[in-house]
Amino acid sequence: MKKYLTVSAAMLLFILVQCKKDEMALPERDVDLMVIAKINELRQSGCNCGTSYMPPVPNLSINKQLQDAARAHAKDMAERNYFDHLSPEGGTPEERALNAGYTGDFKAENLGKGYSQADQVIAAWKSSVSHCKAMMDAKSKEAGAGTTHNYWVVAFGSSL
Repeated sequence: MKKYLTVSAAMLLFILVQCKKDEMALPERDVDLMVIAKINELRQSGCNCGTSYMPPVPNLSINKQLQDAARAHAKDMAERNYFDHLSPEGGTPEERALNAGYTGDFKAENLGKGYSQADQVIAAWKSSVSHCKAMMDAKSKEAGAGTTHNYWVVAFGSSL
């Protein structure tokens, strides 16, 4: 009987730990990396952006300065309750990248708000022609992503 109770208690503990683990959110930095990985999956397969077929293109590499700019913009939008490519002071995506130390050629920025998972925001961007083309642009070679409180940002660029 004692052995049965020990085994039952161990199984219950295992189930509780597993349930708790599934409920825990991924750290934002992991989600940011997942966004770039999912964009790279799309780039590997190619897709339709509206009526235009976008063929497969090389993967994006992660750029720390673009990542820093994207994270800072997501945080700023969440903290100050706005949703725009321009900051309330008029700061542009390219200026944010430059201020984060990016020395490459800034290409584009995708924004999303209200999505709880990377797959959801990628699907939304894929269904928007301009956002889809930004993800599939062969001229973009590197990117950085940031998310905070359901605000999503990806900055695209190409090193010089």
